[in-house]
Amino acid sequence: MLFLNSTPRKNLGRIRRNRNPVWFPVLTVLATGFGGCNFINLAPIGFSSYPETENTILPGAQSSLVVRFDTAMDKGETQKALSVSFAGGTVSGDLAWQGDDLFFTPLEFWLPGVRYTLNLAGTIYALDGRESRVVHHVPFYALTRETAPYGLSFSPPDGASVGVDPLGDAFIRVVFSQPMDRQSTADAFSLDGVSKREFRWSEDDMVMEVYPLDKLNPWTLYHWTLRNKARGRSGVPLGKEIGGTFITDADRLLPAVSEVYPLVKGGADSGLRWIRTGAPMEDGFGSGQAIGVEFNKPMDESILRNIRFEPSLTGRAEMWTPLVMVFIPGRDPEPERIYTMYISGNSTDTGGLKMEKEFSLSFIAGIPYLTVLSLDAGQGPQDAEQNGIYPARTILPEGIVTVTLRFSYKLALQAQADAVLALSMEPYFPRTLRPVSLRSARWWSADTLIIQWEGIEPGSGTEEHYYRLSLPGGRGAIEDGKGSYLKEDLFFFFRGDL
Repeated sequence: MLFLNSTPRKNLGRIRRNRNPVWFPVLTVLATGFGGCNFINLAPIGFSSYPETENTILPGAQSSLVVRFDTAMDKGETQKALSVSFAGGTVSGDLAWQGDDLFFTPLEFWLPGVRYTLNLAGTIYALDGRESRVVHHVPFYALTRETAPYGLSFSPPDGASVGVDPLGDAFIRVVFSQPMDRQSTADAFSLDGVSKREFRWSEDDMVMEVYPLDKLNPWTLYHWTLRNKARGRSGVPLGKEIGGTFITDADRLLPAVSEVYPLVKGGADSGLRWIRTGAPMEDGFGSGQAIGVEFNKPMDESILRNIRFEPSLTGRAEMWTPLVMVFIPGRDPEPERIYTMYISGNSTDTGGLKMEKEFSLSFIAGIPYLTVLSLDAGQGPQDAEQNGIYPARTILPEGIVTVTLRFSYKLALQAQADAVLALSMEPYFPRTLRPVSLRSARWWSADTLIIQWEGIEPGSGTEEHYYRLSLPGGRGAIEDGKGSYLKEDLFFFFRGDL
């Protein structure tokens, strides 16, 4: 007769399906042979673990955990029941058998001060057919059981509005519960979109401040994180990951042009300081002047590249003050010509905010053309008209004619000399007339020139003699030295008379 005092896996199902409970847990069956009695082991599967007691402290950074069984096990199935966990998830490791002992070795070092748990939970199977349902949890530490550091507070508060300048409020400050390891904490810190930053420590390394080295982008949401790979000075990692967000929208005033005006050099330190002329820009921009463009807030110096004119007006731009840009023309604008100044809408203030749209302003240079108001060739002053014919009193025998020209504006000294050299008198009709020569020239006043030629031949009753006085116009010809010049070449005809 065979006595069953164990529960093999292949018979356990039959026993559980037996409708008569009186036959369980002991069942007597007839054996086919009566030569002896065999016993089947019904004892549970025995095991122990290392660590065995709660809160054991492992001695090494990569110490192995062990589960020892008292019988040969189904290794593949048994390994499924073993795991190691901590607050941050599960620990990856290598599993290896030495006899009936199952070893777990972490792939990365154990973190000091972290509370881990060895878990053996589920159904395990012995090779002799037995199976056991087990629930075994053992908390433990590695190297030390010191308290993990954590963040006491941080700023800016989560979701706060800040500026863009790290020297203002655009930096992160974290206060810890205990001194931190600087390098691991810096390595564990991240700020979206910002790679260049400076870490500053204080309060015995319990306060960390992170300063971006460049200004942040305006109206942008930033997220920062300090992962739990940051460690305290004792080596214990941060107990919990911390982080927050902030948005750089504290400044909501868009930059804009507030005023444009003409500037002139003057003051006690003449030549070194710009002074407003007081004239309107639209029609008061004069010779030798600059253009002041004032904004409603300090502008980035990139604004200097964002100004242009149509038609083209060459020159250079400088920052006079943080609020005012000065454009200094390389030469005077064309007299009485309409210009349009444009400032790009991509121009930014010192905080990075862009102008809402392109700015434009049309103005006419307040520089009139120089003209000849009147002339007198010995017959009295007359209005000067282009291609006009004027009688010229001729003094014989030298054939001297004196012409007085009055200009619309006073000419500077150098401009007076240049004007005398630029104008000319030549025979016009008939072609047989002899050339004339300049006899003298003098300025009666800054706007009145008296000039004499000799060699003029007066006409007769049967033939009139004509001479042409030419005054070249355009920039670089006859000008007043203050921006005004003759718009075009002027021609006056003189008829030689006695």
